[in-house]
Amino acid sequence: MAGNIERFVSEGKGNGLRALREIKVGEVIHSCEPFAFSVAKGFLKTTCHNCLKRGESLLRCSRCKMARYCSAQCQKQAWSEHKRECKCLKRLQPRIPTDSVRLVARIIFKLLSQSESDKDELYSVSEHQSHLEDMCDEKTEGLEHLCSTLQVYLSEENCDFSQLPPGLDAINMLAIVTCNCFSISDGELQDVGVGLYPSMSLLNHDCQPNCVMMFEGKTLALRAVRVIRACEEDCEMLVGEKSAWMALRDSIPHLQQLQSEQHWEALLKESQTLLHRYADVVPDKNIYVLRLLDLATDACISLDDYERALKYGSRALETYKFYYCDPHPSRAVELLRVGKLQHYLGCVEEAQRSFTQAYDIMKVTHGAEHALTIEVSKKLGECQAELGRVLPALC
Repeated sequence: MAGNIERFVSEGKGNGLRALREIKVGEVIHSCEPFAFSVAKGFLKTTCHNCLKRGESLLRCSRCKMARYCSAQCQKQAWSEHKRECKCLKRLQPRIPTDSVRLVARIIFKLLSQSESDKDELYSVSEHQSHLEDMCDEKTEGLEHLCSTLQVYLSEENCDFSQLPPGLDAINMLAIVTCNCFSISDGELQDVGVGLYPSMSLLNHDCQPNCVMMFEGKTLALRAVRVIRACEEDCEMLVGEKSAWMALRDSIPHLQQLQSEQHWEALLKESQTLLHRYADVVPDKNIYVLRLLDLATDACISLDDYERALKYGSRALETYKFYYCDPHPSRAVELLRVGKLQHYLGCVEEAQRSFTQAYDIMKVTHGAEHALTIEVSKKLGECQAELGRVLPALC
């Protein structure tokens, strides 16, 4: 698939990627594996550390007791990447380093391995810019703290940083990962890991993107969401702030921590309090209000309060229209969630409309064979059957 795109110098943006031929809507432009990846801290016990499949009964590494695998085959495949971090994890128990520290450690192990290469089809780790000189003192101080944590984490392995490519010392590696790593999400866009995909770091951002990134396990697929002409630059969406309400922004990490610990009643109460407090000064179109609405919806679903969940979900869906122009996977996933709530509450016609919209988007963004697209298709068929409007192909 590297024949579909090439690296070039994008005027005013530095490096970029552009199409070598016309690419159709829904077509996979490029597909690649991560140079290195790590499972997110909140999913360490429920996600396979090789293929990223989710499960409750996973095999556990007999040494560090931390890594989990869905099969013996996955455990065997992952051992080459896990064997060095295994010692580090075991020594630090019960402490667990941050996602970025564990990811950088894996990158360093790979770079120091004689059998591995830094080279990628279009870009390499050593070509990444750390942008340290452009960072504020607060960010630099944070990186220095992470660097100290990384050195403690790696002390078991006695890594020789002088053997890394020029310019890739520990703090520069952390800066590169901070600027260039991707959150690896499942079909419903839950972030289950982080990874470094060198070629995809070349993508620039646009408010009217022509492609989106989706993941199948740890494999990243770049899909066209509109026709891309030959020599046109490939751009993905970057959702930014439209306003900076600092107090509201700073409340989000605390609420996400409550969610990870499954304190649903406290999460719902605090989300409702913040939504009420800022109702007159922060519109629903603010990105942080959208996050609050998502958290409140999650809490209501977990507490079996489906009517209130639909209320918050519907409000969030309106905001998704503002931030995510169709077709975008985030809006499709929210349509699926709202559709499920509508269907459960007996609003079948409304659910059918939601599932139809979700399916039309997912055919492009996820692909027709994706498990989530197939699930939406089944839900749509159920609604059509209940309404007595079964398609001929389903009869």
